Amino acid sequence: MRVVHQFAPPMSAMIAAQPGVTSAEHIPLEQRWALPTDADVLFVLHGEGEGRSVVGVPRPAGWPGQVKLVQIASAGIDDYPDWLFEAPKVATCSGTTAIPIAEYALAAILSHAKRLPETVLQAGASWPTREAMMDKPLGTLAGRTLGLLGLGQIAQQVARYAAAFGMTIIATRASDAPSPDPNVSLVDLKTLAGRSDHLVIAAPIGEATRSLIDAAFLARMKTDAHIVNIARGAIIDQAALRAEFDKGRLWASLDVTEPEPLPDGHWLIGHPRARVTPHLSWSSADTPRRVFERLAENIRRLQAGEALLGAV
Repeated sequence: MRVVHQFAPPMSAMIAAQPGVTSAEHIPLEQRWALPTDADVLFVLHGEGEGRSVVGVPRPAGWPGQVKLVQIASAGIDDYPDWLFEAPKVATCSGTTAIPIAEYALAAILSHAKRLPETVLQAGASWPTREAMMDKPLGTLAGRTLGLLGLGQIAQQVARYAAAFGMTIIATRASDAPSPDPNVSLVDLKTLAGRSDHLVIAAPIGEATRSLIDAAFLARMKTDAHIVNIARGAIIDQAALRAEFDKGRLWASLDVTEPEPLPDGHWLIGHPRARVTPHLSWSSADTPRRVFERLAENIRRLQAGEALLGAV
């Protein structure tokens, strides 16, 4: 079985060592979408910055040829050419980064509730008086309501952590399937907006979710509600969010934005009501291993005729 990948050249040896793999080859990033059609498995990842766009990327001649599996090294599928999904089998790495992303979401919620950025003493600061601290107590998660937009593996992991803090958890999901977690109650979109003290956006991007968090949704939210976006920036109407900020309403912790990367001087960077990180919630020392293990397991499943993990 011949495998072609878009990662660092040293990964070729790791892939070639897998059972049933006869050869593994590296494609340079500048040829990212000039994919071969005579490989059995392709291991691909979207680009970064300007290289993330796939508008107008041509289909390789004869695609998909003898390609049996395209393994995507991310959970999302929005930054890949449409023709890629014409391969007989396509699978993602959904779930491999659920733990670090959920940890990030809880860290953002706790940081906001405990006001860590403003309460950390800076050089030259004076110790506040007890009266000053009593006048502005820190927040708590116990008894507060966590809203989840989406209820996939990441959101379910966020819910597990939030339950340990005594939060009430509600969610809106696209399907009619029941909640997989007894601690999570399903509600409609308007209820999600109106009840959430903290809202974690963990839904995939698509026609149904693009700008779903719009002016009407934001207007229904509590004045001091806190939004955490670890999905895709385009799910939030950023102009509508800015309008709410201008009214002194809402707070946001954003690991994803539209566009990415944000240009220098963009209004979101350094805004007093927003904390923006550069799409790193997935980051963990364990992430590369988990992604590679997904590839290895799906190669095994492909050879055995079994259902793939993360199948699209």
